[in-house]
Amino acid sequence: MLKHEHNDDFLLQQKKVLGDLEIVETKLKNKVCDELLKVCWCTLWNVTDETESNCIRLMNQQGMYLILDCFNGFSDKGELLRNMMDLMANIAEVQKLWQNLMNEEYVTVFTIFLESKKDGIEVRYNAAGVLSHLLSDGEEAWRVESPNRDEVIWRIVQAIQRWPLESQRNINYRSFGPILNLVRCFRSHASQYWAVWALCNLTKVYPDKYIKLLKEEGGLEILRKVMRDPRPITAIQELAKQVIDRVQMPVEASEEIND
Repeated sequence: MLKHEHNDDFLLQQKKVLGDLEIVETKLKNKVCDELLKVCWCTLWNVTDETESNCIRLMNQQGMYLILDCFNGFSDKGELLRNMMDLMANIAEVQKLWQNLMNEEYVTVFTIFLESKKDGIEVRYNAAGVLSHLLSDGEEAWRVESPNRDEVIWRIVQAIQRWPLESQRNINYRSFGPILNLVRCFRSHASQYWAVWALCNLTKVYPDKYIKLLKEEGGLEILRKVMRDPRPITAIQELAKQVIDRVQMPVEASEEIND
């Protein structure tokens, strides 16, 4: 559910976004990657979380160009990349911005990041998430010739197969809405695979928080529908079954496993 902003909040948010982007632009001109730059991207990540207006505002202020410049200029800075990819994950949840992201340069960067070794799996996970949202728009909406849609799908699947399900996460979901939308996406098995893997990982590593959230948002029935449908690939079916079994497991058995 996206947040609504009052007029005063709107103006404050606008000033904050513009102010942080100006700082980022100055840091890039001076080729300086310091704590302030990391804080700016972290702040932009926070103000765009489930806030469509700020995501649009950032895109309208040429924020993507600054993101790409930071990716290219400071590609060895793991924490910085993570903050920016967390921000990109927020932007990619806004459907009306998908065509803005359907750009060869952007898609190429996200595809390259599927192989990133920086900061655990977070950069890879978010890169796959951004691409999964774009792929979910359907074959007719894919406008990038290279990498083409089939290649991106293949590379996402290959990447996910290498991720340990026990991976610890530096992430905090308040809603599974965007992920559950991808669980229902049968026209891109890579998108569906990413979403079901995310639910399996989060309910396995952080069961106390995310099993409850999944139940509250109707995720169990959505996963059951995936299990009953013949279209998903075997890996998706297996992950969905793991989540369903975990959610239905008696509390006592769950506690024994976690011990």
